Amino acid sequence: MRFSVLDSWRGLCALWVALYHFRVISHLGENWVTRHGFIAVDFFFTLSGFVIAHAYGEALNTAADRVRFFIRRFGRLYPLHIATLAAVVAMEAARWGVGQALGHDFGPPTFTGDTSLPALAANIGLVHGLGIFMKFTWNIPSWSISVELAVCAIFALVSIARRPLVTAVVLSLAAALLLLWFSHNYHVEGRTALTRGICGFFLGVLAQRLYQAFRTRSWTLPGWVELATPVLAFAAMWFWGVPLWPASSAMFAIIVFIFAFEAGPLSRLMKVPVLMKWGEVSYSIYLIHYPLVLAVFGAAAAMDAVAGTHLVTGGKAISLDLGSPWIGDLASLAFLGVVILLATVTYRWIETPGRLWFNALSDRVAARMRARG
Repeated sequence: MRFSVLDSWRGLCALWVALYHFRVISHLGENWVTRHGFIAVDFFFTLSGFVIAHAYGEALNTAADRVRFFIRRFGRLYPLHIATLAAVVAMEAARWGVGQALGHDFGPPTFTGDTSLPALAANIGLVHGLGIFMKFTWNIPSWSISVELAVCAIFALVSIARRPLVTAVVLSLAAALLLLWFSHNYHVEGRTALTRGICGFFLGVLAQRLYQAFRTRSWTLPGWVELATPVLAFAAMWFWGVPLWPASSAMFAIIVFIFAFEAGPLSRLMKVPVLMKWGEVSYSIYLIHYPLVLAVFGAAAAMDAVAGTHLVTGGKAISLDLGSPWIGDLASLAFLGVVILLATVTYRWIETPGRLWFNALSDRVAARMRARG
């Protein structure tokens, strides 16, 4: 079963993250909602837990099932990850080349810090979001892909116990308590990422178990419940700032549960073809937008250096200043348009072939395992 409305939500949240990273002085970029775009990642974790529990919750009964599941998840995530990582590495190498030609660094020192060679090795191994580094590295949003794969492995392993409800309660509660401690004592993004993923994912599993219980009894939700979405989304952003990080994931779990029924007026709006298309290519939107951000800011910095303009402003959190917030709004919309266009291309030529190849591989490996007994 495909949850079309939840797919549309995934697409909108991917664009929310993209807008968050495209720091330009504008009305779209300089507001409270956009500045909280990073928490859309917690929505992804929760939605992933819901969808994976729905698809595989009763299907991981043997070692062959679990290996097949993990290969498929790896194949869903890795091809586009390695392609976008290669793009960021190419840009870093180009920056190094420009620095060599100029006789000094063009921007921060190359292949150090967030773009170090050890971090590159961890990114290639897809383990870079598991607490190895203090900060996120290379193609920054890909930290969550590393966590997603790890959480899927945990999901496969704990399925051995065949106690999905108990397991989800224990893991989500333990992760939530640890996140609560982190939120007040240990604000290190790279070291808290895995706990954040476990909390959101298994809250999503709990939402799926509740949804399944409703469906088993032929229950549904009244459509007007969807109108609580703005309040829940506002609460998710507010809880992050308090900070009560686990509560943000809980708000997203409620939103996922509500829209799984596709019963209200907002669901009907979310089923328009363009939104569903954005949902289809949302993973590509999520991973390719940051290399594009780096390309845009790199070009702006080069123009500043060559032409003496002042497009790049700010200190640690740099932004583009295009002279007017209205121009910044147009630039933001144009950026999102280009991201969607490129995402359509990478979905067609990287995501889909990669997924199909690994799916076929998973079937062959599982068949051999079953044949051996």
